[in-house]
Amino acid sequence: MMMDDVKAALADLGLAPKEADTYLAMLELGPSSVQDIAKKAGINRTTTYVMIEGLKKHGLVSTFEKGKKTLFAAENPEQLIEILTRQSQVINAKKSKLEESLPRLLAIFNTTGEKPRVRFLEGEEPVREIIQRLGNVESEVWEMFAVDEHLLEAIKKFQTNEFRSSLPRRLKTRALVTIKPGYDLPYFDTKRADIRVLDWNIHRFTGDLAIHDDHAYLFVYRGRFAAIAIQSKEIVEILRAMFEMAWSCAVAWTPPPDWETKHRLHK
Repeated sequence: MMMDDVKAALADLGLAPKEADTYLAMLELGPSSVQDIAKKAGINRTTTYVMIEGLKKHGLVSTFEKGKKTLFAAENPEQLIEILTRQSQVINAKKSKLEESLPRLLAIFNTTGEKPRVRFLEGEEPVREIIQRLGNVESEVWEMFAVDEHLLEAIKKFQTNEFRSSLPRRLKTRALVTIKPGYDLPYFDTKRADIRVLDWNIHRFTGDLAIHDDHAYLFVYRGRFAAIAIQSKEIVEILRAMFEMAWSCAVAWTPPPDWETKHRLHK
């Protein structure tokens, strides 16, 4: 091990740089005077006394009397393991105290009001799972989405016959759509759906927003599929207000006579 690594290891144990230099000098010299230790360590004599006192607190220095002189010697390096053991015992004691206090801290945390839960999901499978979960929702679902090439590609990937058959029909849906020129709204069951359309030239975006209860989901289909799942009463209230504002600007949409046959993606 290089000397820099040795000093780094001593620092990890809590020794200051000059304490480490003093200890290493003492290891090399054996029992020595402060003057010799200071010279070997490359620090002044006064500082050496301070460093020795610090090393004594760690149990790394022994004192010898030789005639009228006081000599200092480093303890066996195995003593360093004892330092680590003591530190571990202190940490465990602190951990025990914290564990005793944790229930009270959690009680305080849980009484500070509702906290939003936000998750970011990436990839086809997580997005598919959310869409499937939305299909099981019994409350009213509000959706705002753009009909463009990205949505149609997503529908082709997700709306397989097996996937569609696993989705129960929602009780009620409000759908707010903006349709890119050259594209048509894909067919879906509108028996309990209220659909309005926004002007693409004014309200141009890509993606999908779904809201129900205190949940909201934002979907991105362009490039790699991704979704943001939010559970928060306050945030969803804001999104509902924004949805209502957009809804008030939209016009009712009436399906064309051949909508079911001509615009069904899967027959």
